[in-house]
Amino acid sequence: MSNDDFLEELINGNPFIERLQSMRLTESEVLDRLEERSDKKEGFNDASGGVRLKYLSKRFFVPTEHTYELYTSIHDLIFTGYLNRHPKEDTYDKYLCCIEDGSEKVKDIPRPPSISDAGSSMLIIGRSGQGKTKEIEKVLSLFDVSEYYHAPSPQTGGRRLPQIPYIKVYMKSTSSKRPFLISILGAIDEKLGTSLASRIQGRTVGDEIIHVIKLCRMVGLGLIVIDDVQFVLNSKKTKDAKRLTNEFLEDLYNDLGIPMLFIGTPEVVDLFTEKDQPEQTERRLLSDGLVKLNAYDIESHTWEEMVEATMLNFLGLKPQWLTEDFKHLIFYYTEGNISKLKRMTSYLLKLSEELSQSNLSNYLYEAHINTHIRDDSIKPQFKMRQGKSVSSGKNLKLAEKPKDTDPAKSRGKNDKEFFDRLIEQDWSE
Repeated sequence: MSNDDFLEELINGNPFIERLQSMRLTESEVLDRLEERSDKKEGFNDASGGVRLKYLSKRFFVPTEHTYELYTSIHDLIFTGYLNRHPKEDTYDKYLCCIEDGSEKVKDIPRPPSISDAGSSMLIIGRSGQGKTKEIEKVLSLFDVSEYYHAPSPQTGGRRLPQIPYIKVYMKSTSSKRPFLISILGAIDEKLGTSLASRIQGRTVGDEIIHVIKLCRMVGLGLIVIDDVQFVLNSKKTKDAKRLTNEFLEDLYNDLGIPMLFIGTPEVVDLFTEKDQPEQTERRLLSDGLVKLNAYDIESHTWEEMVEATMLNFLGLKPQWLTEDFKHLIFYYTEGNISKLKRMTSYLLKLSEELSQSNLSNYLYEAHINTHIRDDSIKPQFKMRQGKSVSSGKNLKLAEKPKDTDPAKSRGKNDKEFFDRLIEQDWSE
């Protein structure tokens, strides 16, 4: 048998998977669809700073080295989740029309049949400001559909079959279980134009979980994406039964039978490393893998492209100003963080003064100190040899050298020679 034969045997005419496969894209197609680079267009530098600022904020995206990998991982999660949910055998969706027309109540509908294996899950970790949420939202958009129902056919069991490839919800530090469950139904309502969230019923959280599970299975949901999962609490450290805990997520994962994608900051790792934390927590919340989106290295192709785009296209700097020394200086202040780079670019776009090669490094530092609130996150300034201080005394007060600051801690791994030379120069104070 060929690869296609094995794949066809897996799919077995499942309309959920056939639709997913019909949307499948190649790597070049994924990157072309997701890239937003109006800054490459002729005349972009002549647009006003205000216009360029808006493009930077809302219409600028550079696919990364791992964008296609994320796409294939999400595709495979959804694919796997549908394998044991063929609508010819799993007819649970038939109850949805009864719920919508009011002839049945969710609490009176029998529970969906158990799926022979547990759902799949994956955890994506990245620092705040690293761009993980935006990148994942862009990738998820490739699974959007214009029609959420399949026409009746032999493969659907003759029914008008609903299918929602994914929904995305958020955790909050103050969230409790019920609002979180309602947010899942709200996300379904947004796709189907229904009002399921307003009908949630249950005297206990357990009843409400069952209510949500029933509806998720009725609508052919392929994936639940949960962002800000770092806010989940360790069940061993809270006595508040209403709060979101790892045990709650594990129970939802076990009973739902639908793949789950968790997104969080590195703090979520603390949940798995706590003393006496059961191994099942890690196994269930990242059964299909852990993806770590680290800060960009200075030699990263994506980072290089982002720096050139922001400095040359958005700020309109001359190419000869973007020396290796200046690129290292940008990396030193931003630490390879996309959000920091964009914040500093936004600040420089708002300046009324004209940027020049002689004042550029000083204004870059001014942007650094004025886009941070915490003093301990402000780094000491490095002078470029040709630089002349143009920052006002008022701004320089924010630039006091933090106590116990070690510039070496923020170096890129290939920066040693550059910073050794800069350290020989005076600090800006």
